[in-house]
Amino acid sequence: MDNILIFAGTTEGRLLTEALCRSGLKQRKVTVSVATEYGKQLLPAGQENLTVLTGYMEKREMERLMKKEKFSLVVDATHPYARQASENIKGAAEKAGLPYIRLLRDSGCAGRNGVFTANAEEAARYLEKTEGKVLLTIGSKELEPFTGLKNFSERLYARILPVPEMVKKASDLGFDAGHIIAMQGTFTHELNLAMLRQTGASLLVTKDSGKAGGFREKLTAAEEAGAEVIIIGRPEEEEGFSLSQAADMLNISLPGRQEKEPAVWFPAFISLKGKSVLVAGGGKVASRRINTLSMFDADINVVAPEPSEEILSLAKKGRINFTERKFREEDLEGMDIVIAAAGSREVNRDIGRLCRERNIPVNVADRKEECDFYFPAVILKEGLIVGLTSGGLNHGLAARGRRIVSRALEEQWEKTGDSYD
Repeated sequence: MDNILIFAGTTEGRLLTEALCRSGLKQRKVTVSVATEYGKQLLPAGQENLTVLTGYMEKREMERLMKKEKFSLVVDATHPYARQASENIKGAAEKAGLPYIRLLRDSGCAGRNGVFTANAEEAARYLEKTEGKVLLTIGSKELEPFTGLKNFSERLYARILPVPEMVKKASDLGFDAGHIIAMQGTFTHELNLAMLRQTGASLLVTKDSGKAGGFREKLTAAEEAGAEVIIIGRPEEEEGFSLSQAADMLNISLPGRQEKEPAVWFPAFISLKGKSVLVAGGGKVASRRINTLSMFDADINVVAPEPSEEILSLAKKGRINFTERKFREEDLEGMDIVIAAAGSREVNRDIGRLCRERNIPVNVADRKEECDFYFPAVILKEGLIVGLTSGGLNHGLAARGRRIVSRALEEQWEKTGDSYD
């Protein structure tokens, strides 16, 4: 019998649970853990093969649960910002020797304008330099850093879920009762716009909640209202699967699957002949990208205070132009494309911002939502060029895809001898 444990709390977790319950496989048992009673209410009711557990779990509780029940799979469908919860779930699954998959949510930040911050504390520090009313659309868990702002109870409006403990928390932190907006989404463009206008907010703080979290509707409303957007970036996640990929793995159909979401990234190939490319950074990521770029006809310029041996070797061979120092703003002069892989979040963020101001396409290695383009896994063989990307969601998947395609092409080449036909 399949016995699947899902840690939910997101739209993706709910959709996966509904699909599993609808799959018609009576021998499949599903246990879902949600943090609140409100989360339980959103799950399908009256399902014989569904057990719902309510309440926050510490790592030891997770370990006890996994030890007690004979689960065949653990699915982590917690919120992208619930980093500690994900670490606990993964650690407990590893200790129990259970297969684990992380469900990822598509990022909505691609190509968006706004001020990007690493966390709530950094967003609060940015607001210290601004004036005007602020609409916070980040939930109740990260309100505390904003209470350090001068006159925060008059200046800030907090939009949170209509859950008594969350409303109490906001009130206990000192938020004015008239500035607590307790509502459940979905929040449309029109509703977000009405709230911005009603509160008189000239700034909006949000997380990158993706399509499921109404991220696009927040941005378009802010644009129409003339409000500045401050975006709290997601913790970086290297490995995981999209909802559709997880559904394929479990051999189930998602509701509305026949109407697939249009892809965002179109795989266009551009000529690099005569183009000047800047790579800021000298570590492993920068070295990999420089090595790939060196296979193409481009003027490659590298700036790094501590270059790898591979970079020094390419410079010695005259394949790249190398300068041994930290990045400077003037390095962007005359550049057509920029790769920010400096190994420093602050430096990479500044490079991304400077490039956007100059309309220079930039790839920010450590923050996919700040990228104008993704750096693909590349196969170059006998005049054939193949590029693969997972849209920034799963680097491991792109790497595996590269290996599979490369192997298939090699096998075909051996059969035909001179073409891939």
